[in-house]
Amino acid sequence: MKANTITRFSTTTLALCGLFLLGSHSQAAEKDTLNSADVKFVKHEAAAGMAVVKLAGLSAQKASRADVKAFAEMLVTEHTKANEELTKLASTKGVELSAVIDPKHAETFQKLEKTESADFDKAFLAEMTSGHKKCVSNFEDAAKDSKDSDLKMWAEKMLPTLKTHLEQAKELASK
Repeated sequence: MKANTITRFSTTTLALCGLFLLGSHSQAAEKDTLNSADVKFVKHEAAAGMAVVKLAGLSAQKASRADVKAFAEMLVTEHTKANEELTKLASTKGVELSAVIDPKHAETFQKLEKTESADFDKAFLAEMTSGHKKCVSNFEDAAKDSKDSDLKMWAEKMLPTLKTHLEQAKELASK
């Protein structure tokens, strides 16, 4: 009788341990759902988004034209929100993002920081036009080709805003 109780207890314990192991394994598998192309997109656009906020923050302080300053402030607000959304999405998908601005964007920041105010607006708008062209193209590809439905939906949601930013940058640059 005592042996029977111990056997049942041991079997129940083993079964529960197995369930816990399976449960934790399936949660880890659910978290890491992005393929390499999607991970590359997330990491690239997180870095680009962080750079836009930093460059636009500089422009909000340094631009000579009021319309360029207003554009820069809008970029800071909208890209900060987008960066927060992307960071949250990346976290749920098991993608770690760098908190450090990448060297290419840091170099651009330093170059703009040294640009005289007369040329600053033009240089900033050229950078925003070029960067947003690449960004729109990357987001169009992700919206079409991403294998992850959450990432695909987020890219689709962001496209109209990014296209608007591109058009605004072009319009301001033409003045």
